[in-house]
Parts: sequence; structure tokens; C-alpha cells
Amino acid sequence: MIALPDNRAVQWALLIALTGLLWGLFVVLRVPAAPLLGGMAAGIIATTLAGATLRNPRPVYVLAQGAAGVFIATSLKPGIYADMLEHMPLVAAITVLTLTISFAMGWALNRWGGVAADAAVFGSLPGMSGAMVIIARERGIDSRIVALMQYCRLAFVIVAVTFVSKLLPEGAAPPPLPSVVSATGSGPSLLLSFALIAVSLLSARLKWMPAGGMLVPMVLGAVIEGFGLARLAVPALLLDATFIVIGLEVGLLFTREMLRQVVRLIPAVLASNVAMVACGGLLAAAVSAILQLDPVTAFLSTAPGSIETMTLVAIASHADVSIVLAFQTVRLFTVVLFGPSILQFLLRRVRWRETVPEGEQR
Repeated sequence: MIALPDNRAVQWALLIALTGLLWGLFVVLRVPAAPLLGGMAAGIIATTLAGATLRNPRPVYVLAQGAAGVFIATSLKPGIYADMLEHMPLVAAITVLTLTISFAMGWALNRWGGVAADAAVFGSLPGMSGAMVIIARERGIDSRIVALMQYCRLAFVIVAVTFVSKLLPEGAAPPPLPSVVSATGSGPSLLLSFALIAVSLLSARLKWMPAGGMLVPMVLGAVIEGFGLARLAVPALLLDATFIVIGLEVGLLFTREMLRQVVRLIPAVLASNVAMVACGGLLAAAVSAILQLDPVTAFLSTAPGSIETMTLVAIASHADVSIVLAFQTVRLFTVVLFGPSILQFLLRRVRWRETVPEGEQR
């Protein structure tokens, strides 16, 4: 293990330097979403190998969500809502199948992995990892197990979809809007974009809305762009910083203590991750065939990751963002709003492993 100084400013300086080093490496390797992967890898190394205890300041992460939302809005083509309605039967079917697979993985972890039923299912649900951990904690479920499963899967999915999207042929998506890739952007565009990003500080407090810090600026930005009211601009430097902050948010959650407490679950968790991504690939093949989509768009639409990371990777991979967002948004709201209720129903109707040996969840 590496011994880090107790000074948090020094730890942050070393973490930023490591992030920059890994970011540069991924750029050289031509990996999509290199800042995202660089931040995530640096965070995991810092916490698990060096014992760092750093966390993203909450306002910084919320603002990064807002910036991601605005950036996504600039990439949405007009008529996205018509696209969502047009494909709603298929979106709903894929959502139901994805949730069925997730519950099946939770059941398998309970039966053969020795994980408590409620923790196994909450840990397997795709969508907002943070929301699942919070809900689990409020319901008295072992949130350490849920956190390990959720964040391991999120990290695994980010890596998997990034590299798979690099291997698959890209779609014929239109090139990015000039305002998006502009290094500076016009004054009014920047001011409006920064105002929408600042809204995230308020919308993130809406407890009833999952990912409110991202969704509200994204929806407002989509209306502004879609109706031609104004153009938005996200400078390239701010976009890179957004990727890095979101990556760090995932990586810094992998603490040495968490892994030590539940290390026995890692093989089962990794196996379930592989199985879920593989099932997502099968669903993606069906979506690609039915809608005549390019493989990258279909894969990112069905991947069991968080909405902001999947959409950012979609943009970096030149996928059809509107389709990816349609699938991911419907699943997000379904999981967060109805997931706990469905879980309670299944806990009563499905046979679960009744006893877990004492100490296995400690």
C-alpha cells in the first residue's frame, strides 16, 4: 500500500496529477470518454491502493451533473419526444426485460452468493446507483452490500461500453454542433448555458425527481434548443472537467474498507456484472435489428449503467443520443419510482434463501 500525506490539499494535488496522467494515456490509446475513464481509474487507485479519503464536494458534483445535462441538450435533435413516443412500445418492452434480468441476477446472488434478498435485488437494479444506496439505507437494508454491487457494476459497465463502443462500427450520426465543440462559445450562449448549469444546484434538491441535477437543466436546454429559442454552448475545457468529476465520483466510492468487508462477494458481483452486460448485448442486438440502428446506439441504449455516463459515452461515440436517452430515461424513472414497490411484491411471492450465515454480511 502507498502511504499518502494527511494533508488533503496534497492528496487532491496528487489525485489531480494521477487523473491527468491516466487521461493522457487514454487519449493516446484513442479511448472514447478518456476524461471519464481517467477520473474513475484515478479515484479507484487513490482510495483502494493509497487509502485516500477524498470525496467530490457536493456542489461540484451537482454542477457537473448540470453541465452534463446542458451538453446532452445541445446534442439532441428536434423531435426527440416524438421519437420517444414512436418507439415507446419497444422502450417499455426492453425496460421490462432489463428489470426482469436484474431481479433474476439478484435472486441468483441470494440463492448461490449468500447475499440477503433485499440487498441482492437493490444492488442489481440498474439506474441511479446513488439513489439505490440511499433508498436501501432508509429501508434498513445493508447499504454496504448495495453500494459495492452498484458501484462495481457502474465501473464495469463504463469500461465495457467504452471499449465495446470503440470496437463496434459507429453510426452515421451528424457531427457535433459547432456550439458544443467550440472552445469558448459566444457570450450570450455561454451566459445562458451557465445559468442552466446553476439551476442544477436547486433542482438537485428535488427529492422526488431522480437525477434532478442533470434532468432539469437537460429538459430546459432541450426546449430552448429544440424550439430554436437560443443556442447553448459548453466549452471544451468545461466538458472535460465534467467528465473527470463524474468519473471521480464513481472511483472515489471504492474505499479499501468497503472491499475488505465484503471481499468474498467480489467474484459473484463480477460474474453478475458480466452476465448483465451480456444480456444487455443480446437485447441490443434485438433493438438494432428492429429499429435498424447502428450497434453502438443499440448497445448504449440497453446497457445497465447510469443515464449521464451512458449518454456522455454515446455523444463521444457519435451514437444517436435521442434513442439512447429515450431508453435510459424511461428505465431510470421506472427503476427509481417503481423498483422498491416491485421488490416488496417479489419478496412476498418468490422463494428466497431464508437464512444467511451470521457474519457473512459484515
